[in-house]
Amino acid sequence: MTNYNLADLIVRIKVAFNARLISIKVIKTKLNLNILYLLYKIGLIRSLHILEKEILVYLKYKKNGKPLIYDMSIVSKPSKRIY
Repeated sequence: MTNYNLADLIVRIKVAFNARLISIKVIKTKLNLNILYLLYKIGLIRSLHILEKEILVYLKYKKNGKPLIYDMSIVSKPSKRIY
């Protein structure tokens, strides 16, 4: 469990794409769910499955196996949140 769930989500997605993983589990929060739903709607992730305390995210890759997301970063810091 982390105090800054958004940073945890972004780091997990970046690491998973770099490691060419098929799916990841992230902590279930409203903010994480909304961000993942937005990524799903614009076609950057394959699907999401909402479990009891986690969200299972299936990642999407190009046909040549390269990730759709190369880099993600956080603009805000814990003392000053910018979304």
